[in-house]
Amino acid sequence: MASIPFTLAALATSAVPGLVVSGVRGHDGEEGFSSAILAGEDAELLVRVPRTQAAEVQQSAELLGLAALTDGPRDRLPFAVPRTLGMTRAGDTRAVVSTAIDGERFAVEDLADDALLLQPIAEAIAAIHELPHTVALQGGLPTRSAQDLRLRATRVIDRAERTRLLPETILRRWQQAVESAELWDFSPTMVHGSLDAEQLRVAEDRVVGVLGWSELSIGDPASDLCWLLGAGPEVLEGVLVRYGAARNAGSSGTLRTRAALYHELEVARWLLHGVEVHDASVVDDAVAMLDRMVGVTGPLGAAMLAQVARPPLGEHEAIALLDEVPDVPDAVDHRSDTAAFEALDEDRMFGVDTDFIEPLPDEDATPAEAGTADAAADTDAAEAAGSADLTGVVEPSDAAGLSGAADLSDAADLSGAADLAQVPDAQDTAYTSDASFRAATAADVPESDIPESEQLTEPISDDELPAPRKRIPAFLRLRPEDEAGPTGR
Repeated sequence: MASIPFTLAALATSAVPGLVVSGVRGHDGEEGFSSAILAGEDAELLVRVPRTQAAEVQQSAELLGLAALTDGPRDRLPFAVPRTLGMTRAGDTRAVVSTAIDGERFAVEDLADDALLLQPIAEAIAAIHELPHTVALQGGLPTRSAQDLRLRATRVIDRAERTRLLPETILRRWQQAVESAELWDFSPTMVHGSLDAEQLRVAEDRVVGVLGWSELSIGDPASDLCWLLGAGPEVLEGVLVRYGAARNAGSSGTLRTRAALYHELEVARWLLHGVEVHDASVVDDAVAMLDRMVGVTGPLGAAMLAQVARPPLGEHEAIALLDEVPDVPDAVDHRSDTAAFEALDEDRMFGVDTDFIEPLPDEDATPAEAGTADAAADTDAAEAAGSADLTGVVEPSDAAGLSGAADLSDAADLSGAADLAQVPDAQDTAYTSDASFRAATAADVPESDIPESEQLTEPISDDELPAPRKRIPAFLRLRPEDEAGPTGR
């Protein structure tokens, strides 16, 4: 297991073929790593070997994040990013060699609301958030939506509640934050994910490098701002103003509130860590921090109150919000492919369902059936048009009343009077149903004496069939007082 700088230097020469090391010195790096700084021919290099399984997992995620930052995205960033040069086996783990980032460290507590460093910090964070989403999509990095992040925060709160060490006041405040729909209505961006003062390197009031890219993903931009609350709400507010100007963003009210929520949830994660590893000192420290948060509203409470009582948007903020809305062409079909197929299936079912189809007339119907249908339609129309004048119409009872029906041809507005020559004799009773008509017709047809074997097999055309019997329309039937003879109406 590598533990001294010279051993790490030997591993580095194995990881990077042709590497010439002219000097080596110890490096006070992250906890869980053994690291050293090597003096190469052109620049200094950093070699690290993880000492725990958690550190090895973190290193694997960082390698994935650095690989996603190709030359194109790196050119967009106003600071330096480490570049992986090689790796080699080191016992049961590995040694990774990367470029070293120059610069000084600083503590977040040293920041003031008028510090010159606030501007480069805001520009550095804005540059990360302006990276295209393709960095994560093509690099295989996590992609989380706003609702995914909301659910993630809810799970942390639920786990902390089950410890029964969470004060009721803090619990209600956190639940109120995750239940606010307006708070989680935002567009995710590329985020560093684990940004804090330890990951920044500064020189002459400039951010010259950013380390620790193990949490690079698409997520909530507020997660890269919550660490600034360690210096106070005024520092966060100062960075937010500069951040909004760098990104041309609109209102930062919900961004501020979510940053405050993430800042407080770090205490819940510290509590959960102590419970999981059964470390009583960590649990007691987390409980003490939660108790100090009970008597005061804290950053989250103040941010939520400011969010509720915030003034209306100014002209510049409203214009900035409108600029963020993407243009959507009118001709674009906003339906998804699934919705389009479902709509097509509904149209097909609408056409197949017989409840929505009006029955068409039967073209193969016999003339008798067609005549019956026409007579029924005429009867209904006549009864609807002149029901008041036909209340006294009765069925003809004998041939005497029907014999004078031919004289009605001169009557005005009587359609169909020319066909009265075909009115059946008086002895033929007016048929009131198709069944009775078919029965009577069948009785009038004589039985054929020709054997069935000698009968014609070809069908008889409609012209060869006898003329169908017609029903007398209701409006042509005689009144009782006209039975003696025809009279004009």
